Amino acid sequence: MASTFDPELVASAESIGLCSKRIKRLDDFYQSYIDDGKLAGASVLIARRSNVAHLAAYGMADIEKGRPIAEDTIFRIASMTKPVTSLAVLQLAEEGRLLLNDPIQAYLPEFRDGKVLEEVPDSSDAFRLVDVKRPMTIRHLLTHTSGLIYEPDPAIDGPLSAFYQTLKAFYDVANLNCGLGGWETLERAMQRFGKLPLAFHPGDRWEYGYSIDVLGRLTEVVSGMTLDQYFKTRFFEPLQMNDTDFRLPPEKVDRLATLYIKVEDGNLQPYQDTYVPEPYDPSLLFLAGGGGLTSTITDYARFLQMTLNGGELNGERILSPRSIELALANHIGDLNPWDMPGFKFGLGFQIHTDPGLSGSPKSVGSYDWGGWWHTIFWVDPAKEMFAIKMSQYCPDAWPEDPPDDFWPYPVDHPKLRHLTYQALLD
Repeated sequence: MASTFDPELVASAESIGLCSKRIKRLDDFYQSYIDDGKLAGASVLIARRSNVAHLAAYGMADIEKGRPIAEDTIFRIASMTKPVTSLAVLQLAEEGRLLLNDPIQAYLPEFRDGKVLEEVPDSSDAFRLVDVKRPMTIRHLLTHTSGLIYEPDPAIDGPLSAFYQTLKAFYDVANLNCGLGGWETLERAMQRFGKLPLAFHPGDRWEYGYSIDVLGRLTEVVSGMTLDQYFKTRFFEPLQMNDTDFRLPPEKVDRLATLYIKVEDGNLQPYQDTYVPEPYDPSLLFLAGGGGLTSTITDYARFLQMTLNGGELNGERILSPRSIELALANHIGDLNPWDMPGFKFGLGFQIHTDPGLSGSPKSVGSYDWGGWWHTIFWVDPAKEMFAIKMSQYCPDAWPEDPPDDFWPYPVDHPKLRHLTYQALLD
């Protein structure tokens, strides 16, 4: 493996075991997505053996201004923030400042006296709050087995059961803004997070949610730094991720891709989330460890190459190889993320364990995650490669009465995996 990595330098595909002619299928595919109006624009990077084999930009970052996607376009990466926060916790564990099986209440006392919402026995519409069977630990939070979920949303989840309707009422009062950002600090927000009833006892199930935002506050308390300061000094500066942050300075705002939705007439239009301040809004205070970063495709490539290298990049040691191995182990036993066969969950990453069950071309041991605004990555250690795709699309823009064939979320991600692996020559 090469000793240095520069994501802006593109090697010949054949020199690192990829077929340039077959990679062109990927170009044709994304151009068709742009031409058909499924996406405004997208950027794709494929790296192998510490070299970039493919770095391409398609379509527009801003249709109205005629601004195309470029290598330095900045994207809202949402939940692709979670792996950074998760590895920050592992850094603190390496320094002896915490243990993964420590109860979170030892560091954040607002999580003492945790309660779980349960159905009253012999009833289908009555619920009660009961004490947790076991304390919520840092590892429960890292693995989304904490019981602290995202607020139930009928627009996304469909009609809610009586249980989730009851749980939603608690979340509505807490007003947490989906963990993408907000107008108050992590410290203040945690007072409400700690009072939320859990959807299940810690360790009993896997369900996606606010766990990593809690770990963002844990990182602040243990390190004595705000989360943005910690990320800057421990990740972004040593990895030269110069365009990654929670907030955008004025000189970078014009590089931020516009967020789009598909409306009922089939056209794309800009989307403004009135519940979440934009990264250039000076009122943004909530540093969402679960979903608040903006980044470029080449910046995030540096982060992924560091993980593929066992915690090191270009002479900068971020984590030990053993910590990376620990992050990529199965930490949820017989549970499955999203009830998807063939996948498990580690510490910050989903892990591919069985292609015979998943139908995915990724190698066993590959790890991945994505973001709400339509970004995704995966890393395949067996093939010494990773891929990233970034675009900006709002997936929750359902009309109130959609036609039968209306589906507003482009389904390019599963196809991207096949388009990538079909270009491998070994």
